[in-house]
Amino acid sequence: MFRTHSFVLLALMALLVLTQCTSAPERSVKDPAKAVGVADQELSLTEENSASDWLQEADAAANEVEQHSALIRAANAFQNEQQWQQAAAILSQLSAQKITRHSQKYYRLASARWAAEQKFWSKVIKELESVATQFNQREFRALSLQLLSQAAYQQQDYWQSLVWQVDAQRFAEQPNTDTVWSIARRIKQSELPQQRPNDLALAGWWRLVDYHRQAMASPGSLESYLKQWQQSFPNHDAATLVDAWLEPSLKPSEDEPEAGQSSPEPSLAILLPLSGRYKQQGHAVRDGIIARTGEMKNLRVVFIDSETGDIESQQKQIQELSPVGIIGPLLKDKVAAWVEQPLTGIPQLYLNQIDDEAAQNSLTNVFFALSPESEAQQAAQKINKQLPGPRSALVITADGSSGRRMVDAFTSSWDHEQANQPTVSYFSEREDMKATVEKSLGLTDSQQRIRAVKIAAGKIIVDAQERSRRDISAIYLPGNLQQTRLLKPFIDVSVSPFANPIPVYASSATHELRNRLGDSDLNDIIFSDIPWLIESQGKNRLLSQWLELRNGWDLSLARLTAMGYDSVALIQRLEMMQRMPGLVWSGLSGELHIDNSVVQRKLIWATFSKGEVTLAKEADNAGSRYR
Repeated sequence: MFRTHSFVLLALMALLVLTQCTSAPERSVKDPAKAVGVADQELSLTEENSASDWLQEADAAANEVEQHSALIRAANAFQNEQQWQQAAAILSQLSAQKITRHSQKYYRLASARWAAEQKFWSKVIKELESVATQFNQREFRALSLQLLSQAAYQQQDYWQSLVWQVDAQRFAEQPNTDTVWSIARRIKQSELPQQRPNDLALAGWWRLVDYHRQAMASPGSLESYLKQWQQSFPNHDAATLVDAWLEPSLKPSEDEPEAGQSSPEPSLAILLPLSGRYKQQGHAVRDGIIARTGEMKNLRVVFIDSETGDIESQQKQIQELSPVGIIGPLLKDKVAAWVEQPLTGIPQLYLNQIDDEAAQNSLTNVFFALSPESEAQQAAQKINKQLPGPRSALVITADGSSGRRMVDAFTSSWDHEQANQPTVSYFSEREDMKATVEKSLGLTDSQQRIRAVKIAAGKIIVDAQERSRRDISAIYLPGNLQQTRLLKPFIDVSVSPFANPIPVYASSATHELRNRLGDSDLNDIIFSDIPWLIESQGKNRLLSQWLELRNGWDLSLARLTAMGYDSVALIQRLEMMQRMPGLVWSGLSGELHIDNSVVQRKLIWATFSKGEVTLAKEADNAGSRYR
């Protein structure tokens, strides 16, 4: 027709290369007058026009502006047909100066849909945030808002995700309450606005989240809060959810006492190894449970030795107690056995974790483990968050099953999109440590280069200093105290004197009773641990009393005591925390929340500095509470 044909041909050739099985559509002989209004046409996700139809419109366009509008619609049509690469090929050929104001929103929607397909969530928000309300068609308004909600969710901005999703539901053909709740349940207290929103639909969700948050202080008050919510929001979309949650409490209990009789004292059944090889660990957990329940009233606690008798006899004893919950067992093989034949109808908090996805989908069974792998995951997240710009981490650990699990956990949580792949170095023996560090930091290669230069220079004196790698942002040492104590000096002397120091991170395995008050050999090492063991000397009365009573026990047992202490609080709040992963309990063993039936711990970070342990001055520790 005229020179714009070359542009369409270029787009069609790109599609041909991508599909390798389609040809460019035949040139249309439509009257150009029929294409005049294409730039102002409103689209529909369910319209009959296919991508090929729009490509023919572009080919028959009267000018480049009309042509761009048709190509944008072709890109959207390709996306509707799940042909993402074809759509991307068209979008890459468009010029922003030739897109009309009316077509701009369709172009940005197509760009956002492609970004979502590629998981570029920040681009999704950038493209759609200002144009979502410009769509007159319900389906396009709903789609754009749902994309915004999805992007905010993936960035863990759950409140903003909820705002966009509630708005999207107004335009959806079939509103989905479960979708909205799947977002609302993850909102944490720090994200929730202090003031109730004016929008009634959003206000109902806000109040539902807020009532759960308030009930964390007194779990028995949740039922009352939910009934208040029903009175305030009788016609809200979430009413069916609240009705279902309250339904069990509205049924009369078969064991309800007769008039004049007092209710039986609630009891907890505790399954621990109180004898045998692991009795010390069982006693440590028991110490924590006794410390916590000693602060409570009207609660009977019954300890059962998991090492004596079989499961059937233990279950019979527990059923006779009619407990409000079960804590334990502690040992992994016992947990696996109980998972296979659980007591139905009684909430149970297992003090270990097994690889059983079916068990982790239970509504009443929750797993609470002091997993070393979770520390490695948090270390990766911390380094990504703490260090700006391009990042690269070096992990140095012993070559063994434990070390490899820690490496796998670290790399699984590393931000591969925004940072370089972590470098991993293993050592087999103590004698290998120095060589491993020097090779990992590039010192070995630097020495070889200097040696080559000296040989080439002959009699000329070459004065050179080895240079370590400059692309390492942080080093992670997941090993024990002995390994870290040996590796740290090698790292210090291997970093070039004219280079910036490389921050070194470690796990709680570096923190033992002997260096609880400081360790000058480990100066500047940043490590993760439970809040109970990081508080300043002399202020933590519960820890001081425990260390006096359990003279000779180490900090690994102290962590189990903290776990026992927190397990009582968790079993009391199990139902609501299962329902809402956003609910957080600040315990001795970390900030705790439950996700997919597993207790997740957020640890705090401390550093060995000038011969003492101090809380790391970082945003991650802000707001932490100690007992």
